[in-house]
Amino acid sequence: MTNSSTGAKGPAAAASAAAPVSTSAPATVEEAEAAWLAAQTLPEPEPALRALLHPSCVIVHSAVGHIHGVDDWLRYAARLGHTSQVDTHDVTVQHFGTTAVVSCLQEMWVAFVPELAPFVIQAAVTRVWTRSPSGGWQLAHLQMARRLPPG
Repeated sequence: MTNSSTGAKGPAAAASAAAPVSTSAPATVEEAEAAWLAAQTLPEPEPALRALLHPSCVIVHSAVGHIHGVDDWLRYAARLGHTSQVDTHDVTVQHFGTTAVVSCLQEMWVAFVPELAPFVIQAAVTRVWTRSPSGGWQLAHLQMARRLPPG
């Protein structure tokens, strides 16, 4: 069980946000997860996110149950507004040969309206990663279910 946080927090974060996108798939699931979370907070996240997505990836999300392929989801995500921070809690990783399943609770700070404070979205998330023929990891499936704050 681990916790993770990404987001633009000072000059070092700004410098890493401008770093070029890696064209090779991450060597470990942990590296893939870190790259996925960091990519969401970039000023222009699409190239970094696309590089991590398997071409046949399916994304199931939102309170109305959207089911999107890669291109449709990237267009949807671009319309939401900038994500300034992503935190994960209670992370579990299960390995099944060339497949890994990551489950966690996730909080995302999204600025739906740029001049207002970001809105926090909580979700129970499952990411399914597959090892590519080159040995790196790609996201094959993403399920996000909105979560109400406990209490």
